[in-house]
Amino acid sequence: MKFVLTFLTCLLALTLVGCTPSSDTTPDASLIEQEDPAEIGQKWGFIDWTGKVVIEPAYQKVKPFSGGLAAVKKGGLWGYINSEGSLTINPQFYSAGSFTDDLAEVRMKDGKWGYIDTKGNTVVPSQFDGARAFSGGLAPVQQGDKWGFIDKTGNLVMKPEYADVMPFSEGLAAVQVEGKWGFVNTTGKLQIEPKYDSVTSFKNGAAEVRTEGKFGIIDQNDFFQERPETDSQAAYSEDLALFQQTGEWGYVDRKGHIVIKPKYSRAERFSEGRALVKIGNKVGFINKAGRVVIKPKYADALSFSDGMAAICIFQD
Repeated sequence: MKFVLTFLTCLLALTLVGCTPSSDTTPDASLIEQEDPAEIGQKWGFIDWTGKVVIEPAYQKVKPFSGGLAAVKKGGLWGYINSEGSLTINPQFYSAGSFTDDLAEVRMKDGKWGYIDTKGNTVVPSQFDGARAFSGGLAPVQQGDKWGFIDKTGNLVMKPEYADVMPFSEGLAAVQVEGKWGFVNTTGKLQIEPKYDSVTSFKNGAAEVRTEGKFGIIDQNDFFQERPETDSQAAYSEDLALFQQTGEWGYVDRKGHIVIKPKYSRAERFSEGRALVKIGNKVGFINKAGRVVIKPKYADALSFSDGMAAICIFQD
């Protein structure tokens, strides 16, 4: 049985990050992320590829490892740990996310955003109303209600003039103008005029777009090919893609052949040979043959990154 899948490019996950040391570490309650009542009692730690717990669950929230560090939340504030579980940057930040290009966007004590390096040193001082991860040496930043881009020294290379933007991918970044999406190159020149209702970032030379009720893919020259839509779409990862049938998730290969039958109420893309799936009311991990390799016993988890996956348990 075959399913025709669209070629979804990258799925953007926006992460917010923690910041450099401050001489005054007294938390400002108005800036601390409020805890979701559903998260009370949750503790997060990390397992390795075999399922062995390598960092005991002790944190309110965590972000995936990237570049050997992971953002962790404790006492309402964010810091960073290394792969051995040792704190390398103490919890003292109001938001925190993963490092990319050796920098992380951080929300500092003044409520503004800047960037730090892996030592916790401020590289770009706090000055922005919003900030996102670096990609290809450029990062989206927000001033007021408009977005632009900075380089790794903090210089504005594209002034904030867009309603929204996505990080650069394959030399192009999606930008929104008057409700429509197009793409700019790294010099700020519009390469694809804003005319699409929704887009994804480019991956493997293609981006998914929607316009006037039509759905398809474009190349970097804006050549449009209409494609059929399935009930649900997901990017290929490690040559497999999610698909949904009658409310349950499975996996297909690039030819549309079912590799893993739809039987999961929740499933994530494959990463490092493992995919998170929900069986009953717990989550675990399967391999690309569909075999359970880490038993479903966790309240929640994140996909593998840098050889580890975050896992969540509930404590009374």
